[in-house]
Amino acid sequence: MIEVVLMIVIYSLLSLSPWILSFIGTLLYQPAKKKKLEQRVQNSVRGGDNLSTLSKPLSGKEVKHSQMVMANVVMSPSWVQLFIGFFISIFGGEIRVFTKVVDWARCEAQQRLRESVAAAGFDELINMRLETTMLTRARRGEDKTSGVEILAYGTAIKY
Repeated sequence: MIEVVLMIVIYSLLSLSPWILSFIGTLLYQPAKKKKLEQRVQNSVRGGDNLSTLSKPLSGKEVKHSQMVMANVVMSPSWVQLFIGFFISIFGGEIRVFTKVVDWARCEAQQRLRESVAAAGFDELINMRLETTMLTRARRGEDKTSGVEILAYGTAIKY
């Protein structure tokens, strides 16, 4: 009898463990990563943000060197977020859990771009652009979105 109960408990834990891990990741891991990202952004923009969507620098200084710089990030919603998003999509409207994932990915890509510009010794980045690509997987004739890639790129300049 004890063996049967033990087998049921083990089977239940094994079948539910991905959901439990996803739930823990959604509640603990993601907020901690977002907080670290916010700290990195604050540290980077203390002296002013070096990213610009303008095609020419505002300073009017002579540009000594320029180079294309890019950074990317791939993010995917957790199972819990997918589950919530599925039920919200039944009723229509904005799916905020997916909006938050894409916003987080966009912010992370821009921060990685800031860090790569600073690490390469450039003063500023102009003509910054963002590209978004949906990553899908096909299963039984259906395409299902499994993540989003955000590519941030621009022209790094040194005065």
